Amino acid sequence: MSNVIIKHSNGSKAGLQETFVLEPGKLLRVGRGRANDISFDPEKEDRVSREHCCILRDATDPDIYFVEDLGSVNGTFVNNAPVSGKMQLKFGDVITIGKNGPKIEFDVSPRPEPALKKTRVADSFTGKKTVALSAAGGEKGGIGKQTMQHIIRQSEKKSRTSLVITALAIILLAGTGGYVLYKKKNIKEFKEVVKIESPKNSLTPSEIAKANQDKVVYIEFAWRLTQAATGDELYQVYLPLKRNGQVQYIGTYTVNPDNRIVPYLTSKTSIPSGALGDPIGIAGASGTGFVVDERGFIATNRHVAANWLSKYNFQSYAFPGVLVKKDQKGRLVLDPGRMIQAQDVGTWVPGSNPLYKGINTYMDVTFANNSQRTPANTVRISPTHDVAMIKIDLPENLPAVTLYDSYTEIQPGDPAIVMGYPGIAPRHLVLKRSQDVFNANPNISIVPVPTVSNGNVGRLVRGTEKNDKIDEYKSEYGDYYQLTIHSTGAGNSGGPMFDEKGRVVGIYSAGAWNNQGAAISFSVPIKYAIELMGRQEVIK
Repeated sequence: MSNVIIKHSNGSKAGLQETFVLEPGKLLRVGRGRANDISFDPEKEDRVSREHCCILRDATDPDIYFVEDLGSVNGTFVNNAPVSGKMQLKFGDVITIGKNGPKIEFDVSPRPEPALKKTRVADSFTGKKTVALSAAGGEKGGIGKQTMQHIIRQSEKKSRTSLVITALAIILLAGTGGYVLYKKKNIKEFKEVVKIESPKNSLTPSEIAKANQDKVVYIEFAWRLTQAATGDELYQVYLPLKRNGQVQYIGTYTVNPDNRIVPYLTSKTSIPSGALGDPIGIAGASGTGFVVDERGFIATNRHVAANWLSKYNFQSYAFPGVLVKKDQKGRLVLDPGRMIQAQDVGTWVPGSNPLYKGINTYMDVTFANNSQRTPANTVRISPTHDVAMIKIDLPENLPAVTLYDSYTEIQPGDPAIVMGYPGIAPRHLVLKRSQDVFNANPNISIVPVPTVSNGNVGRLVRGTEKNDKIDEYKSEYGDYYQLTIHSTGAGNSGGPMFDEKGRVVGIYSAGAWNNQGAAISFSVPIKYAIELMGRQEVIK
């Protein structure tokens, strides 16, 4: 399927290239404000109407595209011709959004087979017909081997004097990069009729950040673990033990039916007398996400949207602990011969027990440079990887990132740009005084500002693989892109990983460090998020 390519020639987005997946019969809205697919700065691009025009793909012939003016104040122009109603587009057409407004070049990739590049219009001049020599290759004004051979063959039919003049003209062309107008053995002045520029195939990290700032969101959340049957909150029991004349509270653990050591949990009303209860959950944390659909769907990590389905991070005071079990009378009995260490518990996932249920006590989404929180709900959780989908409801359409599944194309060394909100970054606080007579308390809130981290793909860590040399291979870590980025950390989880074209190809997920200070990070391939956005059959 062809992607619509929009290249910005001037204005606030000059040099930026945007890619859209446009289904037949669908359209791209163009105008000021975030509600549009192709949006312009509301302050700087004041010649652009809020709903200026749209680009449509024909439903019956998907190789045909149109532009339609939506009653804009300053009009829409294609190659400087005004658009009245609907006009068919050709690949390479320049659309001007409002008179003397920003210009965008329309194209698709890959182009349909019959499509030809539109004819370039040269400068007009007076005089007799002259042969124009086109430059070959990417260098400005250069002359190619085939062109030289053509000139020589033509010159062989003329006199030896003409051949000498033509040869001199070729030498002069190669030295200056101009064009020669040749007539009756006279050499006239050079005139550059076409300016050739190398196409811009990649964007800088700053261009990518600017284009996607409004699409990367800050997520705040808290959660608790409950009994699935009753809804009662669960606590880990800490028993008082007297050591060296002092009472210390020690965490309790038990052996589950799978013969694994897990924390001993109970409801608040069932905590033994004299013991303490430590609630299982997180009182407050943050992460990152990014808008993948204009209706408010946001992709992030599973350990952000549903943290109880990931490894639990115990507090430092949880170990060493003691092993307990219930006797025939239902009382807790210690196993005095064994102390429990963190490695004995290993990777405990609270939500893996069907008797337990995790609940987000709150989950709020905030856009960059904004203080307004919007409640979010978890709508889908991947059973395969650290990916989840959440949703917010707003009365406007949201700008979404461009997703690209590069799983079979990505290579070590490819650029990787990550955006997000690492917790170690400086915070910006704002004070808003209340105008509510019933609640005069001022409100102090965090205004999130995204951080851009630039690096490369260091390695492809494939989860499983088969080939003619091995029957099966399985990574102990999982299916990830290993990155050279180590300047970010907790709080950046769920942030988008962009390629050099500004497309999201991964979701930043985790980091690893050692005692010597070496650090790497990992990103989940975007294909796992794309799977959550549709219905995928697992049985044919």
